[in-house]
Amino acid sequence: MKKQLTKSIRKIVYLSVLIVSFISCDDLPVDTKGELAAEQFYSSVADIESGTLGVYSVLLDKLFANSENYCHFWAADDRTAVTGSNKTFYLEFDQMVPLATNAWQTNGWNQLWEIIGAANTFLDNEEQMRSFVEGEDLELLERSLGEVHYLRGLIYFELVRTWGTVPLITSQADITGQEPLATFDAIYASIIDDLTYAKNNLGPTSVNGTYRANKWWAQSLLANVYLTSAGFPLKKTENYALAAAEAKEVIDNGPYALEGEYGGIMGKRENNLSENGNTEAIIAFPAFVPLDGWSAGNYQAEAILFGDKVVEKTFYANFPEGVRKDFTFDNVGGVIQYSKEKFGEQDFGSVNKDINYLRYPELLLIYAEAQIRATGNNSDPSALSALNAVRQRADLLPLDSATWEQVVWEKAWELAGEWTRWYDIIRTETLDEVNAIRSSEEPAQLSSSPTLTESFPWSPIPANDVNINPNLAK
Repeated sequence: MKKQLTKSIRKIVYLSVLIVSFISCDDLPVDTKGELAAEQFYSSVADIESGTLGVYSVLLDKLFANSENYCHFWAADDRTAVTGSNKTFYLEFDQMVPLATNAWQTNGWNQLWEIIGAANTFLDNEEQMRSFVEGEDLELLERSLGEVHYLRGLIYFELVRTWGTVPLITSQADITGQEPLATFDAIYASIIDDLTYAKNNLGPTSVNGTYRANKWWAQSLLANVYLTSAGFPLKKTENYALAAAEAKEVIDNGPYALEGEYGGIMGKRENNLSENGNTEAIIAFPAFVPLDGWSAGNYQAEAILFGDKVVEKTFYANFPEGVRKDFTFDNVGGVIQYSKEKFGEQDFGSVNKDINYLRYPELLLIYAEAQIRATGNNSDPSALSALNAVRQRADLLPLDSATWEQVVWEKAWELAGEWTRWYDIIRTETLDEVNAIRSSEEPAQLSSSPTLTESFPWSPIPANDVNINPNLAK
């Protein structure tokens, strides 16, 4: 981990701006020479913007483009692993016995820490940057700080939901490589602080690029953080009301809406944010093939292309019939896969489809669940309105009463194969329930001695890191 953190300065200063056309202006000056220290680099307004872009560049360099970094999603019930070949890295999670030597999961861990290091390096230089900005340039600095705080909050949210307790490092100064594990309380408090800062310092419109963070991105993610922290393992149930409040403000005042038909939500290039073709993508990342050669692109489409993303039979059988089910799945020779219509086809050699990280229907369902839990009212009108908006598009009958469990299942179906299901299973403590109804016909059978359990659902921290830093052992 220390290696990933300490090389972040080089990433910020020297990383190629292949993604400039996506997230920033075309004429940004980028230093590509010599060994330039961070304190020398952050000496002009142009450096502030280049440094911000550098953090995004680390974020987009493979992380959200490759399914290999997300083996833990195969522990959920909305997908199952096939056996053989290199699929064993997914299979470990599907069978609930992930190894600390899982090379693909280790890649994701390393890349997340690299982004934390890049963000910390930028934020460590706040005082220096404030020493030379004035007037209109101060607005640019505040916006850049907001963006980087957002990015750090996003990445720590990924870390804590996947690996559980991890070190909490918010500065690159005095890193020893022997940092201890932080508590869930401390990690979530830091995430909330970062996203609150971002919400308060970013405007409602992305600046210098479609895929740059704005107020709505930060606030929507904050709603999800509050919802998650209200469940397992932190169980700060007072945060349900905070989640509902943050989500409701975006629903009432943000620029988002449900697309009238499923074909308009994702899967085609015209649905990309850069094409202004999607009204419900709140947080999305551009898939830019030159960043990662042959394997770049929407990791979800990639998983379909290589047969990595097969649907668990019980999940498919329980999925409500209708237009949403038809849109979500393809039957390929009797094998149920996620559809190319929803996730798109992999097209090597050119820009692919966006990676949709948080869509508007997820925010509606975050609100519905949080409001029901906060009020204790299964007939809350505003919660039912949000829930039924999602159901209406699926041609399902509206509900006049709903439990939070019904909302979570609605979310499982609406967002099947996307980013949410495994994390929802963890926070709602329903892994035993989900595993109990898994099909016995699947090639991947649950281990008789699982190490991934309802009470300890965390990916193992990579063995090499634990060997270097025994404080990471759990």
